[in-house]
Amino acid sequence: MKSTNTNSLENNVFYLSLAISFLLHAVVIGLFSFSRINVIKKNLKQIEVTYKQIKLKKIIQAEEVQHKTKVVKNVEESKKLKLLSKDEASLPFMGKKNIKDISKLTGKLNLDKKQTPHINPVDISKQIYIPKLGSEKITNPKYLSYKENVRQKILNQAYRYIDHPDFDSAEISLAFVMNSQGALKEVKIISDKSKGSEFMKNIALRCIKEAAPYGIFPPDLNYPELPYNITIVFEVKK
Repeated sequence: MKSTNTNSLENNVFYLSLAISFLLHAVVIGLFSFSRINVIKKNLKQIEVTYKQIKLKKIIQAEEVQHKTKVVKNVEESKKLKLLSKDEASLPFMGKKNIKDISKLTGKLNLDKKQTPHINPVDISKQIYIPKLGSEKITNPKYLSYKENVRQKILNQAYRYIDHPDFDSAEISLAFVMNSQGALKEVKIISDKSKGSEFMKNIALRCIKEAAPYGIFPPDLNYPELPYNITIVFEVKK
């Protein structure tokens, strides 16, 4: 009987010890896992803070670069405005002829409003036009293009006189001859087909002469010279 009680007591003590050992191990493992979780969380927070700081630094640097760029542009623009605002000589090319490349001009540009040239409005009551030129019956496309260029040159020259105070309505017919180099050989007014003042007749003659030379004949046009008939119509609406 005593032996049975002893064995039972020993078993109880064994199981109790086993339970206590299991609890202790569970507590130790739990504490260890909890501490590791805290460490991981701290590391994650530190990484996140570091990332945010790096991102913030990049944003600040980008803003500083953008600000510096704006400052430099503003300084350059202010320098340009200062240069343009100074009292300088007026346009150096005014009155000069045959200037094709304004980058070769010397001097400085004056933008003072008081010295800005006055631009006259276009007077739509005055017009000049030239019907198609009459000449030999040549259908060569290059020749037709050349003939149109001749007409346009004369018309451009005529418009230089449109603002003259003596400009008046007229219809002047002329005949002229040019050689293969485009040089004018002769020109005359066809009196019986013209009407207008002597002044306007003189203007018509000057337009033909001043528009020359007209350019070399096209390669396919093998003529030493060509005659042309032209009518310049000056119109003033009253």
